This record gives sequence, structure tokens and C-alpha cells, in this order.
Amino acid sequence: MKKQGEETDIRAFIDLKVSGTAEGGVYIKTKKLNDKIIEIESLGIDRVVGVIYDGTDNLEIVTKPIEGIVTIDEDRMIN
Repeated sequence: MKKQGEETDIRAFIDLKVSGTAEGGVYIKTKKLNDKIIEIESLGIDRVVGVIYDGTDNLEIVTKPIEGIVTIDEDRMIN
């Protein structure tokens, strides 16, 4: 958490089905999530754009390719 007045690069992941006001203020330590986001984005191929919570202990990280980067997903190639 940055100190008041410091610049930050906050990306908020919000439930789009909710309307009206909402409040934050409940914090949890998420070192594994933070490390994984840094790992993904440090490759310079994808940017993390979302996190999906499905009620389990697992979070799904949603990524979007950075524009101008062309990659081949070998797992999806048809031989």
C-alpha cells in the first residue's frame, strides 16, 4: 500500500453485476497473486486485465496480449 500522496498504478477488479455504492477497506496479503502478475507481465507479452473469483480458493488471472506483440500458442496448434 502506498502512502497518501504517492502515485500508484492501481487496477481495480470489480463485479460488473453490482450497482450502487460499495466500500473497500478489507485487505488481505496476496504475495502469490502479486508474484504471478509480475511474472506474467515481466515477459512483455500479456497484461493482466482481470481476476476471476468463483467462490473457491483458486483465482483465475485474465490476460490480454499487449498490442503489437505477436505470439504463437503451441498448445493450440493443429498438426
